[in-house]
Amino acid sequence: MTPIARSLQATNRRAALLRWLPFTAAALFSLVMSARAPLGRHAYFFDWTLSWDALEYSIFKLPHIGSCALLAVLGVFAAGAARWSLSLRLTVLVGFGWELCQTTVIGHYARLTDLAPDTVGALIGCAIGVMLLRRFQPTP
Repeated sequence: MTPIARSLQATNRRAALLRWLPFTAAALFSLVMSARAPLGRHAYFFDWTLSWDALEYSIFKLPHIGSCALLAVLGVFAAGAARWSLSLRLTVLVGFGWELCQTTVIGHYARLTDLAPDTVGALIGCAIGVMLLRRFQPTP
């Protein structure tokens, strides 16, 4: 490999790391914030119920939808429009991490059904991210 090719490869790796920085920072910050317990902690509890009533209660949680949409947009910007599904999977994984962090926080209740609005928000964010990238990327 020529020195120029090696230099170009190193530059591409650094650029990829910089693209992932906003998504990673936002994901880590949100996980830390969801684990905070200003009112204290209670015994571990995770609601694994998958009923229509539980889903109906969770599906319209706008904070979940909005935060996952923003996180997914950052993921699409990092991964690229062609790899939007990676952003979707990582965003839903962060949403599951939020639920795990909340299992002992007083005033919060970890629910499996909260992954539904997380997934809806992630899908919306991926769609927005792909549209923005396709709109503003220069054509070859």
